[in-house]
Amino acid sequence: MMMRRSVLILPLLLAGCGFLSSKPSTFYSLDRIPPQAAITTVRGLPIGVDVVLPPGLNRKEVVARQANHQLEIRGREQWTALLQPLVLHTLAFDLAGRLPEGMVILPGQVKPDGAMRSLDVVVEELAAGPEHSVVLDARWTIHEAGRPDLAGREHIVADIAGLDSTNIATGTSNAIATLADHIVGQLK
Repeated sequence: MMMRRSVLILPLLLAGCGFLSSKPSTFYSLDRIPPQAAITTVRGLPIGVDVVLPPGLNRKEVVARQANHQLEIRGREQWTALLQPLVLHTLAFDLAGRLPEGMVILPGQVKPDGAMRSLDVVVEELAAGPEHSVVLDARWTIHEAGRPDLAGREHIVADIAGLDSTNIATGTSNAIATLADHIVGQLK
């Protein structure tokens, strides 16, 4: 009986040792990119931002597309959170850096009691590869009571040096900053 327990426990101990010695994960974040031009003089109501990603994109793992319509999901190379809140946070702060102070309601801030505008961004694609680029396809709409909606559709390609996760994070940050530039450029 003791021999049988030893035979069962030994593989579990060896498996546990392999688990403990596994390679640690590397975590990546998105960076806010300062505006290329001076802060715009747009006036108006504050803007609340909302971002929607397709379910397959909203994950923690860094993903790269391959030429054969497959995805390389990098389980040990991860975003610091699910991708949707990272994109929302980065876009909101990029917009805030391009608009007058107080014009963007940042994630976590209390919405004002009075009127405000809402910016809804629907990301259709946000992917790296198979070429050395990050592609961002998004539709956006600004809603304001009593005024016609302002809408746009963006196709942004951010070239990157390679498809390693550091370059993917940099390219994604640059694509989001370009989206912020395009949206601000349409505001009146």
